[in-house]
Amino acid sequence: MSRALLPADDPWEGYARTVVEIARPPGTLTVRAAPAGEVGAWPWETDALFLLTAWDPGDERPGLHENRRRQASLEEEVCRLTDARWDAVGVDPETGRREEGVAAGRLSEAEATALGVRFGQAAVFRWTPDAWEIVACTGERRVVLGWAAFDTTT
Repeated sequence: MSRALLPADDPWEGYARTVVEIARPPGTLTVRAAPAGEVGAWPWETDALFLLTAWDPGDERPGLHENRRRQASLEEEVCRLTDARWDAVGVDPETGRREEGVAAGRLSEAEATALGVRFGQAAVFRWTPDAWEIVACTGERRVVLGWAAFDTTT
């Protein structure tokens, strides 16, 4: 089901439709944005989770090998900051575009956005019991949405 959560001409509309798959053994937890105020049962022990990637910064499209190299570098930095981390993949359900990433807990927003800046990203996702937020890595922009999560354990 496709729901427009931001206007089609908003440059962050692609972020709003992103579905994130988080590897959480024994399965996968899938989360997507929902209208503001709609949330599910919080599935984590931490009070916030940040979703980060190093893939395709800005207008760059460096290819699979370079994206994975950058992602490995990001994950090394995340490991230095927290042991609460899980592999993640962001998927655009309209285009099929996929970006590897990492879900990290026990990070501050400042740490998460600083990593975003370092790896050339415009924004990071901040997921809390109350909201799914798209947070600018520089500047003040923040889009606050609701969320829905589904455990796809088999």
